[in-house]
Amino acid sequence: MNITFISKFPDININNWSGTEYYILKSLEQQGADLDCIAGLKDILSFPVKIKMRLFGRSKKYWVKRSPEVGKAYANQIVAQLKSPTDIIFSASTESIAYLDAGKPKAFYTDATFASMIGYYDWFDNLSQQTYKEGMKMERQAINSSNLAFYSSDWAAQSAINDYGANPDKVKVVPFGANVNLNLSYEDVKNIVTLRNNNDVCKILFLAVEWERKGGDIVVETVKYLNEVLKQPTELHLVGIDNLPVVDELPVYIINHGRISKSIPEGVERIENLIQQSHFLFVPSRAEAYGVVFCESMAFGVPCISSNTGGIPTIIKDGENGALLQVGASIEEYAKRIYSIFSDKKRYEDMSLYAFNDYKTRLNWDVAGQTIMKYLKEL
Repeated sequence: MNITFISKFPDININNWSGTEYYILKSLEQQGADLDCIAGLKDILSFPVKIKMRLFGRSKKYWVKRSPEVGKAYANQIVAQLKSPTDIIFSASTESIAYLDAGKPKAFYTDATFASMIGYYDWFDNLSQQTYKEGMKMERQAINSSNLAFYSSDWAAQSAINDYGANPDKVKVVPFGANVNLNLSYEDVKNIVTLRNNNDVCKILFLAVEWERKGGDIVVETVKYLNEVLKQPTELHLVGIDNLPVVDELPVYIINHGRISKSIPEGVERIENLIQQSHFLFVPSRAEAYGVVFCESMAFGVPCISSNTGGIPTIIKDGENGALLQVGASIEEYAKRIYSIFSDKKRYEDMSLYAFNDYKTRLNWDVAGQTIMKYLKEL
């Protein structure tokens, strides 16, 4: 099968989008697809777009990437580079192919719809009415004109159906995989879990680059509660943020590793060691389209603690591979839930191995690639 893969970035790079687009492409290659990539689409600012930028971009945000003029320019660039053997056009975004009509089947794979992000992520705040209008139109056009719409979560898929009237038959939920290259066996992970279980100091990892949205403040206060109120010795390892927005000096049991680069082998190894040594990944996001980091933690048999929002419930199953609390849950609720799991050795082992099994059976790129190729072949 010949697939033309459309990238929304200048190139296919493991550093873009936490490596997700890179792993999507590789997962299709591993399933035998013959891929041709078109990347680096340019935002061509025609005279009408420049006028709209002036009119609608004064006090509110005007996004040129959502304008029909720029969307049609994307389509023209793709057509100009499209090779004749192409069977299917596949994109990791809706903007690139919304206005594309190349006489070939189209499919896209993403983690959210435009509508689902309005009022959810803060960078979608203060949009101009024109951007909202054009964004909704572009998203609807992309969904209606595509043969298949792949989403990483039930949350995003339901938005496509409910907000855009997408045909449920074309909407498919395929969870993103973990952006790691591992080959751990069940016995490997069981040994790792046993070592963790023998440690009476609970080790918690917060791995994120956004403090407020990812709930870093909740994590710090929860770990303080575990240590100071529940008297459970607990270490917190913070990764991803160099300058913490914390006024008070951190207690000795909270260690900030700052930003660790995944673009070099040493950085990858350091992050993977921190995950492997942790009892829990704790990222109680206030908003989250998906959360690949949860999949990556489960690859090491690490249960995840988070909030019941966005695409997270597609990954974390409460009481099985981790714990989900409602957005707005108290520090006490988080602390007591973590303590109840950690203090029950058998329960912790079962949850850890369940997490690893989830990674092996549904949260990896081999499974994602196989599932996508099955549907693409049916086209």
